[in-house]
Amino acid sequence: MKKQVDAAAFERYKQEHDRSLGIAVCQLRTEKGLTPDQLAKRAEVSAQWIRRLETNQLHTDYSIGRIDRIARALEVELYDVYKRADGMLGPPPWLAREGTQSDE
Repeated sequence: MKKQVDAAAFERYKQEHDRSLGIAVCQLRTEKGLTPDQLAKRAEVSAQWIRRLETNQLHTDYSIGRIDRIARALEVELYDVYKRADGMLGPPPWLAREGTQSDE
């Protein structure tokens, strides 16, 4: 039987993932020596949107296609952007709890 995930824990994890994704994009952009304006032009998105992503100020969901355009503009794979963001977080809390319970 599938275990129910705590809705509040899921929402908090999603918020942290979004924050980490913005930090990952900022780090990659900085490593490439690009300004937000330069990245925006390459990715064909607004500089304001890049700044909002990097500072976790987006108030709408974003598409995977838009993040893919950013990854391509940064000359990295989409996987690398998400891998860097995920590396900042560790496992979701509900998976960590499950692993802890099985050790008992």
